[in-house]
Amino acid sequence: MEGNRRLEVLERQLCAVQLAEAPELIDAAALSAICPKQLQALLVHDNPELRSAVFEFLKGDIFKPNHYLSLMEFRELTLQRLQRFVAADFGGRGFDVRDYMNDPRRFMAGLECLSFCDYSMAIKAGVHFTLCGGTICKLGTAKHHNALLPKLNTLELPGCFGMTELGHGSNVMGIETTAVYDAPRGEFVITTPSNEASKYWIGGSGQHGKICAVFAQLTVGGVWQGPHVFMVRIRDDSGRLMPGVRIKDHGPKMGLNGVDNGQIWFDSVRVPRDAMLDRYASVDAAGTYSSPIPTVSARFGTMVGGLTTGRILIGQGAVTACMIGTTIALRYASQRPQFGDKLIGDYLTHQRRLLPGLATTYALQLGMKQLKVAAFDAAKPDAKLVHVLSSGLKAAATWSRVEVLQQCRECCGGMGFLLPTRSGP
Repeated sequence: MEGNRRLEVLERQLCAVQLAEAPELIDAAALSAICPKQLQALLVHDNPELRSAVFEFLKGDIFKPNHYLSLMEFRELTLQRLQRFVAADFGGRGFDVRDYMNDPRRFMAGLECLSFCDYSMAIKAGVHFTLCGGTICKLGTAKHHNALLPKLNTLELPGCFGMTELGHGSNVMGIETTAVYDAPRGEFVITTPSNEASKYWIGGSGQHGKICAVFAQLTVGGVWQGPHVFMVRIRDDSGRLMPGVRIKDHGPKMGLNGVDNGQIWFDSVRVPRDAMLDRYASVDAAGTYSSPIPTVSARFGTMVGGLTTGRILIGQGAVTACMIGTTIALRYASQRPQFGDKLIGDYLTHQRRLLPGLATTYALQLGMKQLKVAAFDAAKPDAKLVHVLSSGLKAAATWSRVEVLQQCRECCGGMGFLLPTRSGP
């Protein structure tokens, strides 16, 4: 109880630290009237019942940390955790990838909760549901939705997202993977023409992925039509690589070792005509290309527009990490004595290290709330505004996460290096 009281005092001192040059702006009465439940309601963006149900679900034994696993054991545990999540029933309605379009607020709320438990699970879920599943939802049509989404929902068909290439990074318009339509056979031929064109750092592909949303430069009848997306099986139902597909597992990383990143090459891999996601462009059996969007650049903008949800989730995950880090560090500061009975949180220098990070976390969380309003609550969202806000907040949140968590680690002394205190990336 004493520790909690001191934590509340530290949080109230936040305003004094941030407004030290304008003390007349501090309303002491307002500070003393802070209600934790009201503050929580302000900071929790939406779907409180779902979030509570997911948090309760994450108390299960399988979600408890185990820091003595090997790389492959951690990957297997991450997959098992995600399988438990997709099988759960949250208030009579389980998690559904189709909510990406039908109820994006609920979709994002469910995935956001996973970051509080295990960020490897959160990233693996984000790749599978948001990048792969969301791309099918946004760019596919009923035939893709009916054939693929039910299997993604159950993890029968683990998915990954093949956009980034070794030589091109975020320059998606410059990717080199090709998709050439073979009209006599009614198939697209997917090819990696050089090592730089290999799909690189693809989450979920190293071990578990069975289907990949592959971005490739489309050519039909000798005419280049720009990047399009094709759903390509990379492993069969038994987990064996498909003919013409080669994958290199990236192996251990500095963090997120529950995610199996990999590098993919395609050697003239043939996929049926229906493999192309054709909401905004199609190729008929005779090999005629058509699209309601007249130019390559405009079609490209539509193809990558679905990345916004993933961008928001990455930014929110960074804010969540700041929440966890500042909470742990402030609680430690409110309980750790130094030089007699005085607590380290009573020292002004300690407060000046932690409280700016707390303020940053509050600001970013409220900023994410406004971004979600702009993205999901408007009758017709301003696409350019949402793109700018989501890109900016993703950068600001991830950069801030590094700085805030480093201060939190240092302020916990040796305890800040222990994995049980969630010091890992």
